[in-house]
Amino acid sequence: MNVRGGALASIIAAAFMLIMVATGAGVIAAPILASAASNPDPPAQPQPAPPHKHRHLPTPAPTPMALPPEVKAKVPAYKPGPIPFHDGEQLIYQASWVGIPAAQARLEFHKRPKDPSRWIGEIWIETNPFADVFYKMRDYVRESMAGDTLHTSGVYLVQHEKSRLNYYDVTVDRPAQMVTITKKNHKGTQSKEFIASDPWGPISGAMMALTQNFAPGKTYAFDVFSGSQRYVFAFEVEKRERIHLSLGDFDAWRIVPDVWYVSDGEMRSQVHGTVLWISADKRHLPLRIEAQAFIGHVRADLIKIDGKDGVESAQK
Repeated sequence: MNVRGGALASIIAAAFMLIMVATGAGVIAAPILASAASNPDPPAQPQPAPPHKHRHLPTPAPTPMALPPEVKAKVPAYKPGPIPFHDGEQLIYQASWVGIPAAQARLEFHKRPKDPSRWIGEIWIETNPFADVFYKMRDYVRESMAGDTLHTSGVYLVQHEKSRLNYYDVTVDRPAQMVTITKKNHKGTQSKEFIASDPWGPISGAMMALTQNFAPGKTYAFDVFSGSQRYVFAFEVEKRERIHLSLGDFDAWRIVPDVWYVSDGEMRSQVHGTVLWISADKRHLPLRIEAQAFIGHVRADLIKIDGKDGVESAQK
């Protein structure tokens, strides 16, 4: 599987929370990074030194980018239902590749202490010592959302993968229908602007999706901004089935994600072979995500819920 950790992280972030959550991730990147661990990047070839130094030119001004009309027409607007999480709740996921533990992800939801009308969602992703040998990852995502509409005000991401360290700030101006993504690293600062009438972050989009009423044949689509890219994720509810986790047996919705659009145009095919399972109760807990890899498969399971009656409610 020729994967790009940062972009697939965004898909898993969105997918996990639906998810998710995504969105991929840059939010929950654990299962895909495990597949990346099975196929590390080849060593870079030495490059000849340039004959002379080049002066760095200033970063060109960003040009606002809009969705293609045919894609925008397929993305509806949503109203939130009951929020599936409570203040301070945590979800812990364990990711494995062909049964070998490779990474862990922790999701936390809490109200902002100085403004309880807003939700804060946070995700921490960390590979274990086994996976560190091939693809070390220490990623973090934080997003602020309005408590009534779940509209995001912005996303902050730290992408620390192998020797790369990038910081992303996604600012959302809904009245102006403008989203700005700023990337910072040792090379400097870059910015992109996008025109968006209904923008979501990976966590806010996933939470909105989880508040909807699921039924076989339904498809949900969201315009999501995460990391350096813009994605339109679609999630089709296939059927209801029983699955087994270490936490117990659960009735779950089987959901197949797809990517209808990505701003860099290189990722649509890489989500195929991925399936999500969401608990078929009012909580809509993300239980499992599974994807095909070049050898075997990668899987991330919910292994712990820090919430009152969380497991018992989902099992019923």
